[in-house]
Amino acid sequence: MTNRIVFDAANQALPPPPLSAPLQSPFPVALASGTAVNLAAVTLSAAQRGRTVLRAVVNWSATYTPPATDTVLLTPGFAGVTFEILRNGTVIYRVAQTAVQNAFFNQPAGTVSPLTTYQIAALLHVDAAAPCRRSCPKQALPLQVYLLRAANIFLVAPEVAAGAAQTTAAVGAVTFIAEKTKTCRCRSAAAAVNVFTV
Repeated sequence: MTNRIVFDAANQALPPPPLSAPLQSPFPVALASGTAVNLAAVTLSAAQRGRTVLRAVVNWSATYTPPATDTVLLTPGFAGVTFEILRNGTVIYRVAQTAVQNAFFNQPAGTVSPLTTYQIAALLHVDAAAPCRRSCPKQALPLQVYLLRAANIFLVAPEVAAGAAQTTAAVGAVTFIAEKTKTCRCRSAAAAVNVFTV
């Protein structure tokens, strides 16, 4: 017998871009080298003990723009991002990804055709930390605030024979879900053995 008990849950997602005018970029959150960007946050009550299952999906892209002159690519560019989950300001889980330029460009003079690489970062973590009830004043509700952010961002421009190329990165659709669960042990009447309920 397997049952999943969820007694508190929250989620946040960036809305999809509109399909009618005025049209917007599906990757609206720009990422800059050396910065950290908050993407989503959820807050759960810490009044009850239990594990918190955290799931996040981040769509992001890196775009490589050649100079507006006739040139040849010598070394592809790349972008790196670390996606982190924080609990009450402390990092508890992280995933690092790199988007490498996946094509070479040889541009005619006076034109610019950027090349874009698309990535999806998936994060899954179970937080079993006990809530900090004793540190809260009486009558105050203890909370666990989970934050999803992009950090350790670095953008490396492509090396070209002439002129200067550019690398940019951005985040598109984001989903961040936190579910507080608990584990029980019960006896299966059918099998007459002890089983776990999670």
